[in-house]
Amino acid sequence: MTAVKQRASETSRETLDILREVYVENLRDGKAPVGGMVRRMEAPPASVRSAIKEATEKKLAKVANGLVELTPEGRRRLKVVMVGGAFEIIHPGHINALTEAKSMGNTLVVVVATDESVERNKGRAPVTNQASRVGLVSSLRQVDLALPGNKGSIFDILLRIRPDVVALGYDQQHNGEEIVKEAARRGVTTTCVRLGAIIPQVKTSKILSSM
Repeated sequence: MTAVKQRASETSRETLDILREVYVENLRDGKAPVGGMVRRMEAPPASVRSAIKEATEKKLAKVANGLVELTPEGRRRLKVVMVGGAFEIIHPGHINALTEAKSMGNTLVVVVATDESVERNKGRAPVTNQASRVGLVSSLRQVDLALPGNKGSIFDILLRIRPDVVALGYDQQHNGEEIVKEAARRGVTTTCVRLGAIIPQVKTSKILSSM
């Protein structure tokens, strides 16, 4: 059992949910207010506040001025997996890939490509705009957070997410070894894995060509 898995197994489900929510809210909004977490989480307010208290007592989180932050140990209880893609038309291939990616950790962050990136890589405008695609990906049960990608390099958002694992699609052109090396140079320790081609015949391009 890896150190991350062992730490996660020693963390109650309620506390792990709180740690994940703190991480997600800070990543999405730049802050995680206690009141906001109580409203967002699908649990009784008293249970949420109790879990926050438990996390602070275990020194996994800290609260100051009504805002919650993870401590380094709290962050280590999470194993964050980062996936990127266009996600123009959600199909079974996407669902299988995201399910596989989520199984590699306990927190899945999906970066949705800009409209410009899609057009540059595919030679056509995206079927739906980035905001719509982010909203659609956010609704998937496997996904803890969907973020809009930016116009810079993959490392701009990687430094923001600081994932434990970068999961690449079977047909993505990124070089995993180069990602790991460059991330380390920038102060982020991560691993890179290639997702399996579970349903390779199901692709957005093939769906569009049949319409």
